[in-house]
Amino acid sequence: MVWTVHYLNARAALDPVLPQINRTLVATEERLAKVVTLPRLDLVVQATPGFGIPQLGHVGHAPRAGVIILSFDPENPNMRRNLDGPLSRMIAHEIHHALRWDAAHYGRTLGEALVSEGLAGQFVREVYGTEPEPWECAIDDSLIPTLAGAALREWADPEYDHARWFFGSGHLPNWAGYSLGYAMAHLWLAGTQGARASTAADTPADALLPALTALAREEQMMRPVFRRRST
Repeated sequence: MVWTVHYLNARAALDPVLPQINRTLVATEERLAKVVTLPRLDLVVQATPGFGIPQLGHVGHAPRAGVIILSFDPENPNMRRNLDGPLSRMIAHEIHHALRWDAAHYGRTLGEALVSEGLAGQFVREVYGTEPEPWECAIDDSLIPTLAGAALREWADPEYDHARWFFGSGHLPNWAGYSLGYAMAHLWLAGTQGARASTAADTPADALLPALTALAREEQMMRPVFRRRST
């Protein structure tokens, strides 16, 4: 494998599912290698009881260049049934973050974070042809212009509240940033000749600013993007 995998499993919490996790890692690496040049990185697999996306039982994180952390909640009854396709897509999402970390950085401002998350979601869509994940279609169409307008005002703010925008800490809906970023990236890709998420890891965030402006003006709602998927 291109990735160096580290298992934080001294207490054997993941023993029953490690074979399936490993199969998914290998299959995902093989699939993504056909689309992008995979970065060398340390990939941490750890058990985190009580922590993860509730619908999935796991969560991914790319905290810095060259590192991806996959956390699994053995106490979550949804974990075992989400170790194939959903886990593969989660890994792909984080791999795009890793590519962006190497090309630029994840983001210091709200705009950069929205672009990083949106392009990562669109990368998954490109590779797997799947519908948006729950966090990418978590808000109603009617809220998009208002959220886009608010994001425009905070676009270049390095002091933005990440938890408020992405995890519902405050008055914004949970996952608002993921859904808005996904919509913005979709609109930008659709309107930019030859653009693909797989080759856009080094795209400056400001290149997508016109797409966010269009969403704020209700010029484009791209309604098929926002349909909810069952969880």
